[in-house]
Amino acid sequence: MNRPITVMYLIDTYISLPDSPLKAGAEKQLYLLASSLNPEKFRPVIVQLGPDNSSQVTAGHLGGLELFHFPTGKLYSLNGLRQINNLLSLTKNKKAEIIHTFFEKSEVMGWLAVRLSGIPVWITSRRDLGFKRKRIYDIIFRMTSKDCKKCIANCNAVREQAIQQENLPPEKIEVIYNGLDLSEYQQTFKNKSLREELGFVNGTLLVGLIANFNFEIKGHSYFLQATKSVLEKVPETEFLLVGEGPLRNRYEEMARKLGVKEKVHFLGKRSDIPAILSNLTVSVLSSTSEGLSNVILESMAAGKPVVATNVGGSKEMVADGLTGYLIPPADPSAMAMAIINLLNNPDEAKVMGAAGNKIVKEKFTIEAMVKSYERLYKSLVAKCNDNR
Repeated sequence: MNRPITVMYLIDTYISLPDSPLKAGAEKQLYLLASSLNPEKFRPVIVQLGPDNSSQVTAGHLGGLELFHFPTGKLYSLNGLRQINNLLSLTKNKKAEIIHTFFEKSEVMGWLAVRLSGIPVWITSRRDLGFKRKRIYDIIFRMTSKDCKKCIANCNAVREQAIQQENLPPEKIEVIYNGLDLSEYQQTFKNKSLREELGFVNGTLLVGLIANFNFEIKGHSYFLQATKSVLEKVPETEFLLVGEGPLRNRYEEMARKLGVKEKVHFLGKRSDIPAILSNLTVSVLSSTSEGLSNVILESMAAGKPVVATNVGGSKEMVADGLTGYLIPPADPSAMAMAIINLLNNPDEAKVMGAAGNKIVKEKFTIEAMVKSYERLYKSLVAKCNDNR
């Protein structure tokens, strides 16, 4: 019997468990993918390159996953060279047949490992529109990505950008949508502890934005400006901001200056996102740049209508006028109008939420995502074996 295909994943940060509060999407997606592969066919190995030891899950075993931690700061340093050598030793020891990379350092180290070790298959990933990427990596990517067998984009918007900016041949880029664990959203959340915690009565209209306060592109300022307009038309509305980060104090001060502080509740990090979403009347994505937003998927899975900025892959999830509304980015007036319309038309909002839930179950499940990756992995390894 053939042994399982060893897939070695490289990621610049650390994997995140599904119940981790507000951890980034790619980290959760990697965990869901690696832990869901058929163990009879695939052997996943995860190498985390995060330079610090703050993560609770750095090395060892997690379920059926083998985890390794090669803390890497600057690639072009003695430490960086040492970790590249460690990676080469590990690929040989584990008999890796596929290297699959996530983010910048992983791309460079994975490319070098493939070049130096002769591993037959390298797959790279594009998870967003590159808003954090340093220009030097754009230059490096144009060189390294020529050697990849496939580049996986998590939506068509990211795929198109990779074609235009990196000159990748279209046939090299495959779109595989994120998968969502729907188990937490299958149950009906009748627990009103969140409303009791915040002192709300049943029936209070709740509008929420779930995004960490790390980057301005999340659009918190436009959301806060929109709250002022919404309150003028629907004054009984309450607003929830879930997340943490260095910009939080700035936006709390902004809420005070806008005169909406009493109606805007900063909840910080939360591990009960499904329960929070289940209590919302409307879920909002206000970003000015996104790849494929997991928050949109989670909101739709919870059966909530979504008001989302028309950036990145939003239009690939939200059917405008059917599951929510797509609005221009950086437009608090349009955001407010869409929210007001949903608050004033609860029956329409419920129909939209149900339609969104149906789309998630059809297109964005873990099963669909894993099936696509398994098919890809097997076909690429088989093609390489045929060419030997």
